[in-house]
Amino acid sequence: MRIPFHKPYFSEAERRYLLAALEEGYWGGGRWVAHLEAYLKSLYGREVVLVSSGTAALHLALALLLGDKGGEVIVPTWTFTATAAAVVHAGGSPVLADVGPSLHLTAETVEAVRTPRTRGVVVVHYAGVPAPMEELMTLCERHGWWLVEDACHALPAWYAGKLCGTFGSAAVLSFHATKPIAAGQGGALLLESAELAQRARLLRRNGLYRPLDAPWDYTVEALGWNYMPSDFQAAVALAQAERLLAVRAQRRHLAEAYAQQLKGEELIQLYPFHEPSSSAYHLLPAFIQGLRVESRKALFHWMREEGVELALHYKPLHLQPAYRAFWRPGQSFPQAEAIWPTIFSLPLWPGLSTEAVEFVTSRLKAWVRQAPL
Repeated sequence: MRIPFHKPYFSEAERRYLLAALEEGYWGGGRWVAHLEAYLKSLYGREVVLVSSGTAALHLALALLLGDKGGEVIVPTWTFTATAAAVVHAGGSPVLADVGPSLHLTAETVEAVRTPRTRGVVVVHYAGVPAPMEELMTLCERHGWWLVEDACHALPAWYAGKLCGTFGSAAVLSFHATKPIAAGQGGALLLESAELAQRARLLRRNGLYRPLDAPWDYTVEALGWNYMPSDFQAAVALAQAERLLAVRAQRRHLAEAYAQQLKGEELIQLYPFHEPSSSAYHLLPAFIQGLRVESRKALFHWMREEGVELALHYKPLHLQPAYRAFWRPGQSFPQAEAIWPTIFSLPLWPGLSTEAVEFVTSRLKAWVRQAPL
């Protein structure tokens, strides 16, 4: 048995929608982009602007909120590079903050790095589990900061009964090949301001405005980017979005199967899904007590030879060479550094069988029994 870390999961609807988009004759962002934007707006109750990737969504959101004033934006060290790099590309300075035990930003870790130049915070709903939004929203309101939700893992996830992606000034979604809505690429901004949404739609098409009564003419009203997604991406993403809850149920079922198989294993722990009803179950991180970076490499090689692919989410940004320039003198990241050597991610994707889960966990338990940690 060979278990990839991820495998695309699709139905006949993706084939049907994609073929319809192919045959309509216009492949740039058109009718299918509008369909997906309308569907997501019905879910989130916010203005939706589709773009070409989650990274593009982050960049555009930060460009809108920073404007031309720059400033510091606090981001977690426990995230993918796009979260922080987008701050730089939008003209700001990322400030790396440590995370709490659940690998999310907390009010305490944000307070530790704020300065008079702080303008906003980007919070990541890691693994699909909601971050502590109440304390972060209260902190941002107290200081007059805006908040961006990186909700790329949280499709769908709920905090206090509300969908993640409906709390901050802006939120971003990703439709990358491995995400809960998978279209190869693509992303979306969720905005509470209709004015910002109008500006985002202008900027995603190179800042061009075309009058309805003379579409051959155009005016360059801003220096934007080519962030328009294709109708192919939108068609596939729409089919995926329409069965989002069913796919989430499958992910939850598999996560519970992993938990059952690993019950009683003292050295192996799964990421804590504190409120099962709220998580998107995008990732299934696991921890081995006493694991070191070198022994984790041995684990990855051994599991691959056994037919199982694992992954890492994430190597903290402050350990990456490109982010050394953003360290503060004397700054430390004790929580991230304590967890980093012990963590890895298990395969979790719709279509994975419970037999495969049993195989993965049996190989993992076998390695732990014989490995010198």
